[in-house]
Amino acid sequence: MNEEQENEILAISSIYPDNFSEIETIIGDEENDDFDCQDNDYEYSKTYQVIITPNISCLDDNETNSNDNNGLVIDTSYDYFIYFKFKFTKEYPSNEPPIISIKATWLQKSDQSILLSHLEDLWNQNESVIFQMVSWLQEESVQILNNHYKSIKKFSHYHLKKSLNVQQLNQNQNQSQNQNQNQNQNQNQNQNQNQNKEKVPTIYTGLSVTEKKSKFQAHLAIVHSEREVQLVLNQLLSFKKIYEATHNMYAYRFQLENGEINEYYNDDGEDGAGDKMLFTLSKNQAKEILVVCTRWFGGILLGGRRYVHIVNTTKDILNLYNTNSLSQCSLEYN
Repeated sequence: MNEEQENEILAISSIYPDNFSEIETIIGDEENDDFDCQDNDYEYSKTYQVIITPNISCLDDNETNSNDNNGLVIDTSYDYFIYFKFKFTKEYPSNEPPIISIKATWLQKSDQSILLSHLEDLWNQNESVIFQMVSWLQEESVQILNNHYKSIKKFSHYHLKKSLNVQQLNQNQNQSQNQNQNQNQNQNQNQNQNQNKEKVPTIYTGLSVTEKKSKFQAHLAIVHSEREVQLVLNQLLSFKKIYEATHNMYAYRFQLENGEINEYYNDDGEDGAGDKMLFTLSKNQAKEILVVCTRWFGGILLGGRRYVHIVNTTKDILNLYNTNSLSQCSLEYN
């Protein structure tokens, strides 16, 4: 451990004396699985943990212990601490970010990805960042996730932890609900049959790029309508490998009948990624293109390097399109 790392540990332990602890772990133990660590130089590795009480004042009364809203739900009758673990790499803070993980009873995988993306933005070379990360998780994390769920108008039902008794009551309710659901199955089957008749545009998948176990891969489809965009997205997400990825950001541009360009992007939790992808499409004057960039997070922060890979994989697959070389792509997701 270098001097800067020692000083940071002293500072964190002083600021959070009751919530800071050192955890000695053995490589390969379940406890160490939080990090997906690559460092095999040492049999033992020091891991540090800060237990954080997040600020939930941004949630109104309907957004705690309730499912009657379109925002984040946290059941405050249970443990809702954020468990922030970190360890230092040899080159931290000069050339590498720390290795971090976050867990909480109310966080699902997609939530963790959103928060980790924000934490990545905090790191700069030669700057100690642990205190900033802890402070951000404490003050901003709940607000960020609440805004996210409200923006997509989707209730975060996963977060409402239920007791065994409540689950048993729900089982009884589900039995009656299943009867109604069965009545609707025929209608849904007919709708699915109609959807299946729609032709999904061909999906071309480029080569993947990996850095520190984070993997990036771009997919391209030729589209002429928002419906075709949705068909492609549905097709990709029907594959478990894509569905379980950390992020599936995308951008598209296609020309309308009146000559105007319809364009849109979605970050999927990777802030700033979709905008950069759309800029790349615009710069290449794309008029019938959807590009989806899939990222599988490897457990080690990349900082701004992640944007380099997102833009480069987008550029690479666009170049194949522009040079009529899409035949070099994989068709595995069709």
